[in-house]
Amino acid sequence: MPDIVWIILISLLMIIGVIGSVLPVLPGTPLTFAGLLIYKFIPPGQSLSWWWIALAAFLTVLSLIVGYFIPILTTKKYGGSKYGAIGATLGIFAGLFLPFGLIYGPFLGALIGELINDYTNQKKAIKASWGAFLGFLLGIGVNILICGIMITIFFVHLAFF
Repeated sequence: MPDIVWIILISLLMIIGVIGSVLPVLPGTPLTFAGLLIYKFIPPGQSLSWWWIALAAFLTVLSLIVGYFIPILTTKKYGGSKYGAIGATLGIFAGLFLPFGLIYGPFLGALIGELINDYTNQKKAIKASWGAFLGFLLGIGVNILICGIMITIFFVHLAFF
């Protein structure tokens, strides 16, 4: 395949990776990393050092860990329970099927989970839900940042090497 076709396919894979950083059904950072790894093995990218690949692999693993723990930690920091964390996770997936559901799904899921846990303390449930929502947004931000770093490595290497 001509090099330009590879570059376009890798760029599309990386764009899908960024989209996957927002949509939980797509593995965002692993897709972006896969694009960088494919680039390593095609002729124009072969000079990309293994150091960059190792850095990108580390960032990918870090994003997966952070993306899992941040919503849990922020929910707990805001006084939430396991029910709130589970509810937030379920809310994320339920939100995929609703208009703007990714925005309010984690909040409503955590709220329902907290109310199931203790329906007498609505103020605490709302506070914990807010924490779940902030954690979800922070996790998305970290994933987009890491995808951005990998895309920058790709385009800088493509432009200068």
